[in-house]
Amino acid sequence: MDMKREDNAIHLRLLRKNYKVLLTKRISYSFASGLTQNYTSIYIVKLGANPLHLGGLNSLGSLFSSVLALPVGWLADYYSLKRVYLISLAFTLLVPLVYATAGSWEVTVVPIMISYVSMGSIAFLEAIMITESLQERNRATGFGLSYTASGLASIVSPSVAGIILSHMGGLSVQNMRILFLIHLLIILASYIWISLNLEEIMVHPRPNRSSLRELKHLFRHYGIRKWLAVESLGAFIFGAINPFVMVYAAEVKGASALTLGLMGSAQNLAYTVSSIPLGKLADTIGRKKTIALLRPLLYSSILLLVFAPNETFLILASALRGLTWGAMGAWSSLRMELVESEWRGRWSGVIGLLRGLARTPASLVGGLLWTSISPSAPFLMLIMIDATVRLPLILTMPETLRQG
Repeated sequence: MDMKREDNAIHLRLLRKNYKVLLTKRISYSFASGLTQNYTSIYIVKLGANPLHLGGLNSLGSLFSSVLALPVGWLADYYSLKRVYLISLAFTLLVPLVYATAGSWEVTVVPIMISYVSMGSIAFLEAIMITESLQERNRATGFGLSYTASGLASIVSPSVAGIILSHMGGLSVQNMRILFLIHLLIILASYIWISLNLEEIMVHPRPNRSSLRELKHLFRHYGIRKWLAVESLGAFIFGAINPFVMVYAAEVKGASALTLGLMGSAQNLAYTVSSIPLGKLADTIGRKKTIALLRPLLYSSILLLVFAPNETFLILASALRGLTWGAMGAWSSLRMELVESEWRGRWSGVIGLLRGLARTPASLVGGLLWTSISPSAPFLMLIMIDATVRLPLILTMPETLRQG
């Protein structure tokens, strides 16, 4: 009995250590990506791409991510969560490297593909590790803390990037290359440290049935099917606008480099400040109620972006959108709690696959709406689909927070 208690204590210490390692990773990676994320689409456009090219590149990136999602999730369940995570994370070093050395917009398909893998498979692998490291009663709060930690690092970096670019002369290709090089140096140092400190969390038994039969078993649950619809539609509508938000602010609304940086900082500040309180709220009233309460703020942020009369309103729109992202602790907890521990790798793979497939045409559709109807059309489409389809589906989901 004493031996078992000692083993459990060691296991808990390793889980706490991994949680701290992941917090550190999120801080360093968020600061690094915050230097470049608001300028990536503009950078690609300045290399010669148009909105349709930008949409096509993002579609290819999403398709690539969807192909990898299911095998990555399967390997995480049955091979080694740590090894799969570190191998996947190593590829992210290529993102700022290729951007910094790109001679044409076509080359940027490589970092875009890897970025989508990072946004999908790597994010889900981190979510599994955090879920396994935390108890249910404080899980959403723990997710909120992780989002706050990363948000703190990214509050300053977009504005720092804006100041750097303004000091060097504005939004030129050469000036933006410097930001990508700084990005590379930061995540390289971070990756080395993570590799030395991350511990293995779990390796589940080998499956005794085929992956196809496992997926059929997973899909039998009606709530699972509804959540997959929520995830797929979300990937589509946000995939249709994300490549164009900063381009819209710069080209349609006339935002300066500094304003773009302040938009990023405002969004990250609101996201950081709200993540822990909203995580605690989700641990108190439930996951889906917290998500639903924040939807009006999302719609307001989109409308404010579209109809902003000046640059101040663009910054305010970004802040409102950041508040809605503060509910990510509720989203992440609900997503992972829908299935048992031994299913979470494959479950994440299924979600990643469907989200990737949904995003594949999304940015291209966004580019077509931009060019054929109006630059504001993709943003208005998001509100319509989310309010009339996704939100009603979310409200009918089972509550995964067990009271008492």
